[in-house]
Order: sequence, then structure tokens, then C-alpha cells
Amino acid sequence: MKSLLPQRHGILMVVVLLIGFAAAPGSAASAQNSAVRPHKDSTDTSGVRWREVAREDFEQVTFLSPPAWRPDVPDAQDRYGDDGAYFHKVDPSFKPPHGFRTSAAFGPEGVLTIESYSRVQKEMASLFQVVDDPDAAGNRVARLASPDHTDGTLIRTTNPLGTRYQICARIGHINFGTGDGTNGYHGFERAEPWLQEPATTENGVYLGAIYRSVPRPHNNIWAHHARIAFIDTDNNTDGWTAIWDSKTRSFFNSGWHPLVMAVLDGRHSADEVTGPPILSYAGGAWGEPGEIVAADAYKENAWYTVCFTRWDDRFTMQLSGDFRLGSQTTYEAVVDDARAVFHFQDPHYWCAGDPHINYYEGDVLIDDIVLRLP
Repeated sequence: MKSLLPQRHGILMVVVLLIGFAAAPGSAASAQNSAVRPHKDSTDTSGVRWREVAREDFEQVTFLSPPAWRPDVPDAQDRYGDDGAYFHKVDPSFKPPHGFRTSAAFGPEGVLTIESYSRVQKEMASLFQVVDDPDAAGNRVARLASPDHTDGTLIRTTNPLGTRYQICARIGHINFGTGDGTNGYHGFERAEPWLQEPATTENGVYLGAIYRSVPRPHNNIWAHHARIAFIDTDNNTDGWTAIWDSKTRSFFNSGWHPLVMAVLDGRHSADEVTGPPILSYAGGAWGEPGEIVAADAYKENAWYTVCFTRWDDRFTMQLSGDFRLGSQTTYEAVVDDARAVFHFQDPHYWCAGDPHINYYEGDVLIDDIVLRLP
């Protein structure tokens, strides 16, 4: 059986965010000078004996009921839902598109659920399929794909996770754009009807995220207001991501394969389009609110282990693997007091995959989803 424990090769980079204090996080320009403070108080979880309660390795996927398409009923209750009041305020003639959804629980006792959306009733295998691992003969993995930018597929936890949990997954062979050229798209895709702009400037995927409501593919603005924390990539043609280079101890701007580890800042008001300010971690420090910094960049054919751990108000994100800049290493970002994180006290749902139905086109592999409880 395959191990899900993070590999501790190379350098373990740890940062603790004391988000409850008035002191602001360090900026990208001064991140290398920020203090790294190991956690020593009574909420230290390093000695916790986690017990594995569920594991999905995709060797034999069992659905509680087969996935089946049904007509989508766009959400009009949430302000940012696919038929939400915000979009009617911006454009009184707004109409959401016709589409279809499928939702099916699987795994041990249905602990996981596959969620897919498409404008047409596609073959399910074009969105979710169990395939051979390209790196390990005899191993099976899940392939999540969005053939069109109006598709979206997520794997999520079926139920909320509670206040003490650890959930990990392996994510690899990320194929969602390159930050240049057509950026992984066919060309000319737009983010309509929710935004009147090109979709091709950004292409990415969640390596993992924690939502405060049930994760399903929706318009990207809804996602900006639903997430609590995430580790993702957003390949962008404008090169607006500041990526940390551990060799030069400095940031450089690039849209090529950035990996962002972030929480949402609940201390500031949310923007209608972008949601609450992002607090992202890189270079041993947290950036300023709204400043997007990347911990590293991924290699296209590599695998990464992504873990989220919650112990009451302490929250940890961990990302391990072979990176383009940092080589084999583990990045760990700790929020010591997460009460100021956006809606942190709400239910926590985990998800991974493509969350948007107006952006993102490509495919990714996922394996070894493991849920642990104390």
C-alpha cells in the first residue's frame, strides 16, 4: 500500500502566522528577513497520533450509485451563485447558461464525492476516469479533466471535516496551461457570462482547498467567496505571480507553473469579484494582504503530496515534492491562531480539481486521498 506521509527530504521550510496580532505580515520584498517562529504552545500537534479513518487509492473505485447527469438549477440564493443577485445587479439582462451536473459518492462508506459540471452531457470518462499511473506500473490513479473551460470536476469530502483533522492527497502530472501562448486553451475562450473578459489569461487547478460550503464547480467569483484556504496553481500570461527562488533568495515575476499556498484574510472586507484578500506564503514569510506570492513552481510530470491539518484554531498547510526551484523539499505554512481567517469557524470541506465553470482547461492526476483523525 502506498504511503501518504509527507516525504522529509531536503529542507523543511516552516513559517508560523500569528494572525491574531496587530503586526502585519512581511512583504515579498522583505520576506527573506522575516522571523521564522517555531510553534511551542499547548496546541502543538507534532506529537499527535493520527489514526487513518479513510483511504482512497483508486485501485477499485466503488460508487454508492453510478454518476448520472441531471439538468443544472443555477443557484439564485447565494449572492455570487451562478444565478446570484450580484450578476443581475451588474447586468440586469444577465442569464446563466444551461448546463448539467452529476454528483456521486464513492470510497469507504461514501466519504468522498465526485462533482462535475458541463454545458453538455459528456461521457463521464472524459471528465473523471481511473487510469494507469504513468510512473508506477500496476498502480491506478484518478484523472480529472476539463476538455472545455466550461467544464469543472472536483473530488470533495462528502461531509464536513470537524475541528480536528488531517487530510492528504497526491497530485501530479499537472496539465493546466503554461503561462504563455494559448495557455493550454483551444483559443478565444471567455469567462462569460459572469465576467466579460478572456478566460485564456489564467489556467490552473486546485491541488487542494478547504471550503466553507459544499464544494461544487461554479463560476470563479463564487469560489473566491467560498474558500477558506487553498494550494493551487494559476498559470497566467501577464506574469503577475511573484515566485520565490530559494537559490537567489529573491522573488521574480512569472506566470509559469506557480504554486500558491494561501489562506483568506477575514480581517478586511471582501471585494465583490476577488473575495477576501489573499494571504499567501513564500520565502519563509506571509505576504501582505492581497499580494500573491508563490512558494515555488511545479514540474509538469512530478507528483506532490498536499496536506491540510486542523487542530481547533491552529491550521497547517504542507506541500512536498520535487520542485522546479527548490528541488526535493517540503513547504509548511502554519496559522497559529486562525480565528481571523475568513469564515474559519464555518464547516470545513476539502476538495481538489477544477473548481470553475468559466475558466481552466486541462487535466491532472490524483491518488492516495487519506483522512486522519486524532
